[in-house]
Amino acid sequence: MSYEVLVDSSSDIPSEVAHKEGIVVVPMPVTIDDETFLEGVEIFPETFYSQFRTLRKLPKTSQPNPGTLQAKYEEILACGNEVVAIHLSSGLSSTYSTALMVRDMCSAPEKIHIIDSLGASFGYGLFAIQVNQLLKDVLSWEEAEKLILQLRNQMRYIFTIDELEYLVKGGRVSKTAGFVGGLLDVKPVLHITSEGKIEPFSKVRSRKAALRKLLDVMLQEIDHPEEQIIGISHAHCFEEAQIFADEIRSHVNIKDIMISEIGCVVGSHTGPGTIALFYRKSYNSTRLNWEEQP
Repeated sequence: MSYEVLVDSSSDIPSEVAHKEGIVVVPMPVTIDDETFLEGVEIFPETFYSQFRTLRKLPKTSQPNPGTLQAKYEEILACGNEVVAIHLSSGLSSTYSTALMVRDMCSAPEKIHIIDSLGASFGYGLFAIQVNQLLKDVLSWEEAEKLILQLRNQMRYIFTIDELEYLVKGGRVSKTAGFVGGLLDVKPVLHITSEGKIEPFSKVRSRKAALRKLLDVMLQEIDHPEEQIIGISHAHCFEEAQIFADEIRSHVNIKDIMISEIGCVVGSHTGPGTIALFYRKSYNSTRLNWEEQP
């Protein structure tokens, strides 16, 4: 029995990594000034972010075309493999529910396994990469599913953004949180909850303090860092992401750090300047209260 992992492009897996891992990436549509592009096919981060602040209105995103999903699922089945489709959090998108519907339209729905990532960006991508690796050693889907869900429940998504207005206008975080974020130039730190939704985590006074908060939380929560490859994703601020990675290495022995650029789908909602940190947390870790000040 063999499996092939499929993700949507909101996973922000670098194309060379997806190719090396044999992970299928389905592009998601992004509408910019009334013109729609497929992420990773017709629009790329470099062009997207260079235009972002001059756009007449914020970009809009939508789920992958159901026909495209079905075609990709069937291609994998035709190669004799079972599909493990891991999609953007159901708390942020309807892609997961559409994938369940598409599965039932396919020729062998019992060989298509749909997983709600409960995550986004390269944290979701990192999760998919780890799933792809563990599938090589399992003997049954029952065994695989148990391991996948355990891994999903350990994944941690925490990030800071330059301007909260994009998440608020896109409906990904409440207007109340947007109001708080706008006070006295507060820099918000947010996270994705265990239900796959974005919520405020902490508020600090500066960008430097926000990045320090990400690091402090990780140091408190991370599970066996010496065995982990952690992820950092950034929206058009690669040098800052590199500096942050070096800072992490100076505080903890990490197996490796992968840096990925936030793509056009996720970037439509977070805007330029976002830095996100992803890792596996310990089961017994305790989270800081989001109102705690640094």
